Amino acid sequence: MDPTRKIALITGWLFIITFITSIPAQLVLYTPVLDHANYIVGAGADNRIALGALLEMILIIANVGTAVVLFPILKRQNEGLALGYVTARLVECAFIAVGIVSLLAVLTLRQDVGGTAGGGSLVTVGRSLVAIHDWTFLLGPGWVVGVGNGLLLGYLMYRSGLVPRGMAMLGLIAGVDEGLPGLRGNYRHVSSGGEG
Repeated sequence: MDPTRKIALITGWLFIITFITSIPAQLVLYTPVLDHANYIVGAGADNRIALGALLEMILIIANVGTAVVLFPILKRQNEGLALGYVTARLVECAFIAVGIVSLLAVLTLRQDVGGTAGGGSLVTVGRSLVAIHDWTFLLGPGWVVGVGNGLLLGYLMYRSGLVPRGMAMLGLIAGVDEGLPGLRGNYRHVSSGGEG
């Protein structure tokens, strides 16, 4: 098999893994803790949250993999921008990891002290940890992805001709669309924090 084809195949599978692992975690598995302010003092869906965290840890590995596997091809176009893409993926992964830790901290507090006195203060702590998760999601998979995957990868793919020009242009447009709201501070809060 041609080495470039092999890289393309591996990269494609890694990107598929990023979608398979990120979407269920954010849209399904984390909803009990993200949408219910009293989660920390009530009966929780801890296994769902733990599964979401596991999926996001796999996501981190796949994110790093997409950058590392593509780097040898991207550096042929512009080594500095290729390194910028790798860096953007690593920064995105750092934000994701902080978000995972914040939600796992909610689980730990719920399990260790959730039923004891001081439940009101635990709700405040739980909301704070969820707010950390929300901001890491907005800044990492939100803003950094717009810069990394959208602008940097889109431009490098446009220059290389490895993907159809229209697809590369779509990445560039999506990168601007994703990145600009973060620069203007126009992100809306992700979780509702509503009552239980």
